[in-house]
Amino acid sequence: MTATRTATRTATRTGFLRQTLIATTIGVLASAPRPGSAQAVRLGVVMDGPRQQLSQAWDELNPRQVERAFCVVDWSFGVYHISRTAPIQDDTVFRVFRLTAAEVSTATPISAEFDCPDGVPELHVHTPTTCMGDDASTCQMGGLNAYSCQPSRGDYEKLVRRHEPFGVIQCDKRAFRFYYPFEYATPDPPTLANNPSSPPASVNGKDGNLTPAMTPGMRSRADSILGPAAGSGARQQQP
Repeated sequence: MTATRTATRTATRTGFLRQTLIATTIGVLASAPRPGSAQAVRLGVVMDGPRQQLSQAWDELNPRQVERAFCVVDWSFGVYHISRTAPIQDDTVFRVFRLTAAEVSTATPISAEFDCPDGVPELHVHTPTTCMGDDASTCQMGGLNAYSCQPSRGDYEKLVRRHEPFGVIQCDKRAFRFYYPFEYATPDPPTLANNPSSPPASVNGKDGNLTPAMTPGMRSRADSILGPAAGSGARQQQP
């Protein structure tokens, strides 16, 4: 196996296969290529220092906490050529070495408005709570919306707009989700614009996981309850 490694932002790093690469559970996503086309796997690792920093700040006690945000000021990537014959296989590993707190303009239990300098990837923290919309007074620890590691549409749109190679979500004390621009695709235009399909029927007569703010039949109006998914940290609560 040959490897091509490019370090970015700060001094070149060594010891690629550190124990942290094995011990840290990070989002791994492989593309689904056509037969004979290139295959790519992207992996992300939050290294010892920032992982300890975020772990110490993780809050399992305060139900009224809001999302927090950080700028990834020291990171690197390595590209490993697994196979040079068809299908070409390349693995890319992103590593986060240092974080600084981002300047947050507004924050709620389900969103955060913040910006990092150009060329600096972003990390934001999802809360371990379930709330009625963005009202912190209604939040409870745990619940169906806690520990969500899913990027919102707003997260993806901001990532693409900023031309960053990755973003990161912390969703538990030691759990991180890397997400990448290629995961986000503009949806195709609807083919039945004048005859939109109705919401899916309930399964077995049940209305699924509704938050306390919702009642049966309110799925199509979820946005009016939860608010728009704006900004890098905006998280869509699941109906």
